[in-house]
Parts: sequence; structure tokens; C-alpha cells
Amino acid sequence: MGPAKRRDDLEKLDGTWRWALAALSVGGAFVHFAVMGEHFDESTWHGAFFAVTAWFQLAFALMVLLRPSRPLLRIGMIGSAAIIGAWVVSRAFGVPVGTDPWTPEPAAFADILATTFEALTVAGCAALLWSRSAVRRVAPAVALPAVGALGAAVMILSTLSLVPAVAGEGHHHGDSTEAAADHAHEEATTGGGGVAPEDLAAADHHAGSGIEALAGTSPCEVSGPPVSKAQAAGGHGERGPSPQEAIDDPAVRELLGQQLTLARTAAEKYPTAQDAAAAGYIRVTPYLPCIGAHWIKPSLMDDTFDVNEPEMLLYDRSGEDGEMVGLSYWARTGPDAPPEGFAGPNDLWHQHIGLCIGASGVVGNEETTKEECARRGGQKTDGSDAWMVHAWVVPGWESAWGLFSGEHPELGEHVPHTTD
Repeated sequence: MGPAKRRDDLEKLDGTWRWALAALSVGGAFVHFAVMGEHFDESTWHGAFFAVTAWFQLAFALMVLLRPSRPLLRIGMIGSAAIIGAWVVSRAFGVPVGTDPWTPEPAAFADILATTFEALTVAGCAALLWSRSAVRRVAPAVALPAVGALGAAVMILSTLSLVPAVAGEGHHHGDSTEAAADHAHEEATTGGGGVAPEDLAAADHHAGSGIEALAGTSPCEVSGPPVSKAQAAGGHGERGPSPQEAIDDPAVRELLGQQLTLARTAAEKYPTAQDAAAAGYIRVTPYLPCIGAHWIKPSLMDDTFDVNEPEMLLYDRSGEDGEMVGLSYWARTGPDAPPEGFAGPNDLWHQHIGLCIGASGVVGNEETTKEECARRGGQKTDGSDAWMVHAWVVPGWESAWGLFSGEHPELGEHVPHTTD
């Protein structure tokens, strides 16, 4: 068959095949558009990849309906194959950009579904390029039900891919940490009663009074109850002001003052999450009300407390533009007692026993079952030998609930920024 004949054949491409390819491509675009914003939170490169991918798939769907051609089918086939290749690499080896480079990511329902759409697109383009089925007319009695069923399946499956209970509460095509943690907080919030948007806005602007006295008006309290029972009792300690004891010994007070000065100096090194990433810290939770986004430096995690080297940094947003709000120290000293940390009796160390840890960080709280944790691509951890303490030493972010309080009253659903 000569080139002219092949072009003529493609001009007769049956609408059934065109609509089928378009439906598959739109399905992939829908999933990528839906998670694009979340991946921009992770890094600009992640977000840009999802944006380009989604627009490519949408453009291909439109062109295959309006101006089908053999070059277009080749572009669709090669482009879809490249997207599949990127997905396979991210699951087998990880990608070189983002907060946790070259760390394999767990697969979730949504990204497997999008990859299936892309694989079917590759197969469809190949079949139409090298098979005579492209010019065969499909009887309307068969074509309409077939295309309708495919379109309905794409719509239903694409929608279900964004439902946490179906999607495994993890990120689609990527970071499962943020979605799992965000969903855990959402469950806690809705379980304790919905919060009206006007209440959130009022809390974020410090409306009301008694922020230091657990009066229910702080942004933290308005954001909802603690994420888990362990956080409310025995994890971060009871919500609200942390117990404080007077320090009568002048030498202890002086030592504590020196330690706090060193802690503030350490915090000044990493004013933004981008600075933390450059120094080797990796994000293990997104921004969570009351406690912020957690960034950890694994090389510092040992059995010692060093005020100059905080194991964790806390930020007011999930992305690398987050600004520091506090520090957190971590030490593995056994289940019986926390380390000798800050001078005096007021640094209340706590534990997280039974967190679900995946390749990208914390993907479930202490109450996540072993089965659910495995479904998210993680493993339940003991944690009974490790201790941590928050230190709200960043100027402007001193906690009204105490220097070492488990939660910060001004970290609500949204943190107000004077520069926004």
C-alpha cells in the first residue's frame, strides 16, 4: 500500500475508533489535572510534568477527533509510551527531583488507572497505524453502545480514582504522604463536627480571645480535634498549654537560656523549606494544622540530643516556599525514658508508636491498621524506643501554649502571611 493510499485510508478513519482514543486520552488528562496542584506543592518540576502531560493528552484527544492523521497517531503512541516509561521509573527507582530524589514511590489506584489508559492509547494507535481495522465501518448498533460504555467506564473510574477510600488515600502518580496525612486530619475534623469557612477565617485572623487558655478560639482548636487519639493523649500530650514548672536554680535557668540561644541560631540557618532541602532535609509530612510540615535529616537521627543539630524542622506550608515556625528534636534512647534534653523540667518529650511509614515518609497515623498501611505502600513501625520534642524558638512563632508544647495554637487550617 503506497503513501497516498495510506493517507486515504486514514481519512476514512471510523468515528468509533476516534472517539475511543479520545475517551482514553481524556481519562488520563483528567487524573493528571486533578493531582497537578498537589505535585506543584512537592516541587515545581513535579507540577510542571503533570501539567504538560495533562495538556498533551487533552490536545491529542481533540486532534484525533478533528484532524486525525498518521503523524498524530505516532505522536500519541510515542508520547503515551514516554509517560508510561516515566511512571515505571518513578516506581522502580524514583525520580531525581523533589523532596526525596531517587526514592521509589508506591503505586496507587489512580496512577495505575492513568497508566492503563495510556497503555490502551498506545495499543489503539499502533493498531490503527498497522491494521486495516481503521477503515472498517462499525455498525451504529455496535458503535454507539461500545463507545458509550467505554466513555462511561472512563468517567466512573476516573472519578473513583480521586475518592480516598478507593484510591488508597495516597497521592495519585506520586507522593502518598501528603494525601494520607491530609485525609487523616480531614477525618478527624469532620468527625468532630464541620468547621464553617467563616470560623476558619476568623481564627486565622486571631478573632476572639483566650488563645493561650484553650478557649476554643485559636486557629489550632478551630481546625478540629487532634489527628489521632494518640496525639490527643500520650502522643503530643493533652491539647492546650503544656504544664510548666518553675526553675528555681539560677544555673539551670542560665543553661536553658544558652541552649535556647543555640537553638534559635540553628533555626536561622534554614528560614525556608528550600534551605532545608538544600541541607539534606526531606519532607516526611505535609503541612498539618497545629504541628506544621515536618522535614527530617536522616543522618542526624541517632541516640543523642544536640541542640545545634535539630533532627526535624517545622514549616508553615507543604512546599519548598514554607517558612520556618519551629524545631523538633529526636533521639532513640529506649522505651523507658527520654533523653536529657533541654535544661529544666519543661521539655515534654513524646512518642509516636505505630506510625505507618512509606518510601515518601509518614503515610498513616498511629491508628492506621497494618492492612491499610500495607495498602498505602508502608509498614507499621514500633517507635517505642524513640522520643521527640517540639521547640517553638523561631522569633515571631513563640507558642502561647509553652515553649515545648506539643501543638502550636496559631497553626490552623491556613496560616496567614503578611506578604501574601
